Amino acid sequence: MPSTRFNVTVRRLSTGTDWHITLFAADAEKACERATDRARLACKLTRAKIAELHGKGLAVFRVVSCEVSPDQSRPIF
Repeated sequence: MPSTRFNVTVRRLSTGTDWHITLFAADAEKACERATDRARLACKLTRAKIAELHGKGLAVFRVVSCEVSPDQSRPIF
């Protein structure tokens, strides 16, 4: 399945910090899911801590925008 490059902005709600993440994914939903996971890692939050906060009804991250990138080139390593 071909991948598309997405530009995703994820916000941590408690601090208002934004992460601008570019990644390849099959669709926008998967891109948002992966970008949120990268933001969690940047904040050094464990999956258990996120689950605990969600169990209390607290949102931690929110996807602010998810757009297809106009630049679809792949990096050369």
